[in-house]
Amino acid sequence: MKNKLRVIMAFDFGLKNIGIAVGQEITFTSQTFYSVSANNGEPILDELDKVVTNWKPDLFLVGNPLNMDGTISKIKAKSDKFSNFIEERYNISVELVDERLSTREALDRINSKNEYLINNSDNRHSVAAQVILESWFREQS
Repeated sequence: MKNKLRVIMAFDFGLKNIGIAVGQEITFTSQTFYSVSANNGEPILDELDKVVTNWKPDLFLVGNPLNMDGTISKIKAKSDKFSNFIEERYNISVELVDERLSTREALDRINSKNEYLINNSDNRHSVAAQVILESWFREQS
């Protein structure tokens, strides 16, 4: 039986920013966190280490960047490299989650709130990470 008290950390991979959301499996609740900076998809390790150390997640979810027709996107190789890196660095399992339309849904969620939020890549990526996490929660129930 699964441990329902697990903390789940989701990532929306990007080349300049990697969005993060955190949730608890027992309550199926999630919250956006923020984005860590990245250089061509490689995260700034001090930022990422701090987040992982503070939250102590039991599982990582990484958005699987596929095109709408299911073909592999241009950044899939870099996203896979990120997934492998965090799994090895933190010794935490990674599951890939279909992220098609997550950015669109994230923009829809923040569209009514504030123009600044839309234009701020940190917010787009962190809300997209939350969408990825909520999608995974729905699959689990």
